[in-house]
Amino acid sequence: MKRILVAFGLMIAVISGARAESVLRTMITTDIRGLMPGNSPDDNTGTVLQNIYEGLVAWRADGTVAPMLARDIGVSSDGRTYTFTLRDGVSFHNGAPLSSREVVWTWERFLDPKSSWPCRTNFDGTRQIKIVGIEAPSPAQVVFRLAEPSGAFLSMMARADCDGTGIAHPDSVGPEGVWKAAIGTGPFRLTEWRRGQFIELARSENYVARSEPADGLSGAKLAKVDRVRLTMIPDPAAAKAAMRSGDLELWPAIDPKFAPELKAASLIVASSPVASLNTVVMQTNDPLLKDKRIREAIAASLDYQSMSDTLTDGYAKPSTSLVPMSSRYFGEVEKSGRGYDLARAKKLLADAGYKGQPIKVTTNSRFAVMNDVAVLVQAMAQQAGINISVEVMEFATQLSRYAKGDYQLMVWNYTPYLDPVFGLDRFIGDKSAQPDRVWSNPQAIALLAKLMDTASPDARQPLFDQLHGLFMDDTPMIVWSSGVNVSAYSKAVRGYEPWPGRKPRFWNVEVIR
Repeated sequence: MKRILVAFGLMIAVISGARAESVLRTMITTDIRGLMPGNSPDDNTGTVLQNIYEGLVAWRADGTVAPMLARDIGVSSDGRTYTFTLRDGVSFHNGAPLSSREVVWTWERFLDPKSSWPCRTNFDGTRQIKIVGIEAPSPAQVVFRLAEPSGAFLSMMARADCDGTGIAHPDSVGPEGVWKAAIGTGPFRLTEWRRGQFIELARSENYVARSEPADGLSGAKLAKVDRVRLTMIPDPAAAKAAMRSGDLELWPAIDPKFAPELKAASLIVASSPVASLNTVVMQTNDPLLKDKRIREAIAASLDYQSMSDTLTDGYAKPSTSLVPMSSRYFGEVEKSGRGYDLARAKKLLADAGYKGQPIKVTTNSRFAVMNDVAVLVQAMAQQAGINISVEVMEFATQLSRYAKGDYQLMVWNYTPYLDPVFGLDRFIGDKSAQPDRVWSNPQAIALLAKLMDTASPDARQPLFDQLHGLFMDDTPMIVWSSGVNVSAYSKAVRGYEPWPGRKPRFWNVEVIR
């Protein structure tokens, strides 16, 4: 009888264990803005969608491109035709097999002007690349035809701010053309979206992972937890309290000032450089700042080590290059940047005939660290005799002013791009045609065009080196550091790590209690 009771107890334990779900409890700061891939570049939307959708290709952590849904990629001799052969055995979350039909359907949605897809200008000729045709010669092959060859085409497809141009099933869209569901091929599927409260993802049981090691947004993506619960918590103090109480197990992007307290609560704090730039942009058309000597003087008046230590609690390293520190292209040339030189700043000002004319630095009230940057720049520049005042406004107003080029100095942080050529594309260009462009040097524009047409990393490096030297000489803006991502998580969370792409990846993560 005793043996029977023991066996029965073991059986109950096994059954209970089998029924126990593993749940990763994490957070986003605001609600997502839609379910269409590439619908919005914000981190919260991208965090959810990059775990649901996959594209034909994906970025590795170093910004190079790897196949994702594609098994093979063929390029014609003239560089205008790309043939993608799809992987076998891939299914959507609704059980339907992936075929060329869904790829063509998704891309037709992307390129249809009526869909108002924000990334459409990347492929309609506005930014050099123009898709002129997409064909499906067989269920397993898709052919893209370009108006002109482009070395950046595959990388443009992989852009994380466009959610990797993820492929969706047509059932994602209702009869009126409204995106009603998120049916992708990724390791997680969307099971619940309670607006303003939480989003829940569940493991996709029919997901077939790639065989290569996980790397950035590519390779093997294994869903090792049953569910991911993303609670919407806009207040950092509330997020900190939830982490300390155990209601949250992962806070993907903490304010570094909270790190000591979270460590003291036996939580793990980890950091990674991010493929973005923290900057102070300069309006080179301004009557005062068009004098390069004054721009150089402002740059020489800043103590970059002190800025990084003060503004990120030492988690970020100082860097003044236009290439992020996390990039494979951050080489010896890029390491030779600016330095703090108060005597040089004063001499440059004297040579320029600067008499204390006021200069305004614009920032916003939404992001405290951006406001802190402005105050610190003001204090440091004052030591060189530069009269800087701080203008604080709502972020939406600042964004509008940036787009119009309506500023003298402005604190501005750029979106992460694992391929830095797209970061450069955000601020290099002709101001007369694009007022939001910061740097209009014709040589810089020409070098950017060459980078866009060059796919080989070895061939790209000298171009980045040349651009860095020109940037140091021209001083159209100040880079004070690359971005940094600081995360906190429970000891029960295994396999998670912050990374240069910033947005958290939930695949290959376990929760072991």
